[in-house]
Amino acid sequence: MEGNMLLQHPKTLSFVKRQGVVRPGAARLCTVGCAALLGFCSTALIVRSLGPAAFGSYSFIRWLATVAAPVTGIGMSALSGRYTGEIASRESPRLMAGIFYFVWRHHYRKILLYCLVYLLLVLPFARFFGGNAPGFLLLIAGLSVPPLLLNGVASITLRSLRRYDLLAAIQLIGAIVLLLLVLFAIYTQLPGGRITSVAAETTGATSPSSDWPYLDPGQTLAAFFLLASAASSLFMLTIALLYIMRLLPLRESLSPGLLLKQRLTRGLSSPLLLFILDGIVWQPSELLFLGHGHSAAELGFYMLGSILCTGFMNIPPALLSTCLLPFLLRYVPGQHYLNATEAWIKTTAYTALLALPMGILVFVYSPNIIASCFGEAYLPAVTPCRILLISAVLGSIATTSITRLASSGHKRAQVWPGAVAAILNLILAFPCTLTWGVSGAAFASASAQVVYATCSIVVCRRCMLEVYR
Repeated sequence: MEGNMLLQHPKTLSFVKRQGVVRPGAARLCTVGCAALLGFCSTALIVRSLGPAAFGSYSFIRWLATVAAPVTGIGMSALSGRYTGEIASRESPRLMAGIFYFVWRHHYRKILLYCLVYLLLVLPFARFFGGNAPGFLLLIAGLSVPPLLLNGVASITLRSLRRYDLLAAIQLIGAIVLLLLVLFAIYTQLPGGRITSVAAETTGATSPSSDWPYLDPGQTLAAFFLLASAASSLFMLTIALLYIMRLLPLRESLSPGLLLKQRLTRGLSSPLLLFILDGIVWQPSELLFLGHGHSAAELGFYMLGSILCTGFMNIPPALLSTCLLPFLLRYVPGQHYLNATEAWIKTTAYTALLALPMGILVFVYSPNIIASCFGEAYLPAVTPCRILLISAVLGSIATTSITRLASSGHKRAQVWPGAVAAILNLILAFPCTLTWGVSGAAFASASAQVVYATCSIVVCRRCMLEVYR
């Protein structure tokens, strides 16, 4: 959950050609797997210790702080990051150092603008959403955005240097630091925070015993978790910068030329229309309705279901690109792709074969998963989770098509599926949320995502057929 509300679907552009298939070693796979497991443990501890109401405010505030972050460009966009990394990887070390400086300067200006706009919106958010988004927690959540975005610049530089093992190790260290900070926060704040959180959920009462003014102990614990996330991101950024200083001759850097700067600037920019459409469809934009007129506990139930389904949607493409495809291409004869169309067809089919059985198992056993990992208090999250899981399965299958359209430059082909799905979401979100609450919000979101994923598969197929006619 801690880093995980991205707008793009990663690791799927490599599907279209054999030489782009990721072939990590066993050590890197184990490192990435351990980092993911530790991240899930941190999420489970946060969810269990906060309770539905406090977790609803915590996750909603994190969403408000980061939902618009991808508009800054490279720090949160997988496609722009990959494009910039490919450009830098073909240059000399001195020019790579110059590209790093150029991207860093370009990016921190956008980050400063983003932070300024966010600060101006803190007070309106606090007034509009009331107790679901206290202003003090909104300010703390904003601290995690700059290091999160700058980590994107550092990770792209390490990818351009082909230091994937180092990048995986840094992610593991960050996951360990986050878990230790979460455990420390729970150890120091749990007794008062848990009792007060449970009392507030059952009776609506709050306690003035919080160490911080105007915050109950549950919100105090949420503030510590927000600070822990910011601290772990800053720690990862520091380590990455230290290694970049050792790997690149920064003092002898060469400034990129005019044409190279134009290419980099073009890659760093994110189309605003596509960002808005993508945000309405794939980000839980219906949270704006839930945050204003519903309780924090309902927010917690919906956010937990959304987080689980978002994580599930990324699992089949990641397993395919890192495990199944390298195995097939190396040991099974006849699996080498002749063209991009054949690669798209086979990878989509392989993703479906992975996603459908996994989705059925999660759908059936979701009550057991939620109760055992997060506690029985979160069982109301089962219904929205199951609804969103349907669109997550189809979205996972459509990952190859969505990334293919985004990387091939078919802007019109990208716009109209997103526009149809976004309009559908906007039409359904308010009446469905007003009538059925959390389940209605999940239905509106899932409907829009199903339409977007289906249209993307159809449009991608049509575009690829036109190319090979």
